Amino acid sequence: MSVIARLKNARQVIRDTGLDAIVVTNPTNRRYLTGFTAEDHAADESAGVVLLTAENATLIVSPTNLPWAAAEADAESITVKPHNGDMPGTIAERLTGIDATTVAVEDLTTPTAVWFALRASLGERVEMVRASDCIDQFRAIKTADELEHLREAARLTDTAFAIAVDRLRKGVTEREAADVVRDALREVGSEGEAFETIVSSGPNAAKPHHRPGARRLAAGEPIVIDMGARVSGYNGDLTRTVSLGKADEKLGRIYGVVLEAQLAGLDAIRAGVSAARVDQATREAFAAHGLEQHVVHSAGHGLGLRVHEAPSVRKTSEETLDAGHVITMEPGLYIEGWGGVRIEDVVIVRNTGHENITTAPKGLDSLEH
Repeated sequence: MSVIARLKNARQVIRDTGLDAIVVTNPTNRRYLTGFTAEDHAADESAGVVLLTAENATLIVSPTNLPWAAAEADAESITVKPHNGDMPGTIAERLTGIDATTVAVEDLTTPTAVWFALRASLGERVEMVRASDCIDQFRAIKTADELEHLREAARLTDTAFAIAVDRLRKGVTEREAADVVRDALREVGSEGEAFETIVSSGPNAAKPHHRPGARRLAAGEPIVIDMGARVSGYNGDLTRTVSLGKADEKLGRIYGVVLEAQLAGLDAIRAGVSAARVDQATREAFAAHGLEQHVVHSAGHGLGLRVHEAPSVRKTSEETLDAGHVITMEPGLYIEGWGGVRIEDVVIVRNTGHENITTAPKGLDSLEH
């Protein structure tokens, strides 16, 4: 889908809701709507803001980002302008210039300081309302081009995983193992990590999210590797649990239960099914083994320009899966003091089921050399 088509969809929100403009601060939505690839350095250091009206789209950036933004933004549909040293003031000036009275602001990603500064600059004549996730939802259904980027990201992730695990040895630290993964992601030709690689071993594997540290990999214990390649801004996401040498009996048993739960979740995926039902399918598998108390997180999430985006595959989700959604299926069990197991694939939701675009092998294959 072209930038023009994406802007047309977003403008329909303006028309349907009677808004005069939407202020887009989410860096992912900024890229989606304009083609400008810069990322924000910090929450209080925006690389640019999109001001969208029913007729025009303006990308407002710092003077230092102006040449970059002008080179990447779609010239047919986007006007690129520098701010005057005061981003909220510049936005307010432009909104005042079009006599805006009702403006939606992406409240989920706009810093409070910016919100209040914009509120003060606009004055009481302009009503500011929450945009919530109205732009995010457009990204949920992937186009053919987006699906190809995601397939390639998955392919490179799987290839990098195979390279990395072949290089792991007993005694290397988690941090060193994560570096091996990062090197492999670059080696296969991706843009690098989709997110900070996780390598957690032994008791550390009981933490779903973990910063790799100085603990050394040992034989027989769980080693959870969570990694992803990035391709044209789109992200891969893969988790495999492996063992150096022969896995101990408990690891083999827990792994089998998690694999059973993952397959149950995958089997439940198809267009028209509630996301909550898919999550529930994995929980029912865990409950059948009396292990539901060790479930910490939901079964999956949407994947695209962001690693976590709509739809959310959790038990409280009110979303329904649609053809073209791309989601992860990653149930896990986490036992404090022992470790954990997680298995994750990426799938495209289809009308009659799903297309699994992850090919990395599953199983506790020995990494002993």
